[in-house]
Amino acid sequence: MPAYEYICQDCKKEFMVFLSIKEFEAKPRIKCLHCGSDNVQRKITGFFAKTSKKS
Repeated sequence: MPAYEYICQDCKKEFMVFLSIKEFEAKPRIKCLHCGSDNVQRKITGFFAKTSKKS
């Protein structure tokens, strides 16, 4: 299940939310896990995939 990183614009704390792709596409209202605010912004993060093939 993918993890999405957010930062709260009110308390400035960062947190991570685990959502399936289907849940994420439904555009849920994410609330800060620390203060409960819904004034959050998704962080741009990188990812990598590990495969058994050598490149």
